[in-house]
Amino acid sequence: MSPFFPEGPFSGTRVDSLIARLPRSLIPMALLTGIVVHSYRVFVLASPSITFGWVSLFLAGAGEYVLLLSLTTVYLGNHPVRQWIWRVPLFTVVEWLVEAAAVAILIEIRFERIGSETARRADLTSIVLDRLIWHGAAIITFSLTLAVVVQTVRYALLKHEHRDSTAIRIHDEREMEKAEEAIEAREAREGKR
Repeated sequence: MSPFFPEGPFSGTRVDSLIARLPRSLIPMALLTGIVVHSYRVFVLASPSITFGWVSLFLAGAGEYVLLLSLTTVYLGNHPVRQWIWRVPLFTVVEWLVEAAAVAILIEIRFERIGSETARRADLTSIVLDRLIWHGAAIITFSLTLAVVVQTVRYALLKHEHRDSTAIRIHDEREMEKAEEAIEAREAREGKR
């Protein structure tokens, strides 16, 4: 049986199907996330079979965030942690824009709800800002936590395998990359003068 985590480098050919490319692409994954999360919210809140006691209301809200953060993890898991600095805010903004568009469309067809009432055009701004604040805070907080966990586990695995030299080498390579970037930036500034 082959190991779950291969010890050698990948030597096969990469199959680049649509299913394989989707989780690596920012715009399609953010579109998918926004549509799925808002659809879940609309259908759970519009479902007449749910009696909204405190428990079911909590579970409905928790399900929304489980979907949101799961799809965010699927996207981020395909990229190195150091790229998350720009990927997380961009993903958050695109996901929010998709939800804002969905809210606007659903308000126009009188299907968007606020509690037990149908949302009106005047409610659009408050709904959209609410999504930005709550979903944005959830994605950013979760991504920071996930980055810390990923880096800690990586370091612990290297330590466990007695590969301290690998961890040191990775750190030194990263420092060299930063130094080279600083030198290139300084040369570019001096060349412009």
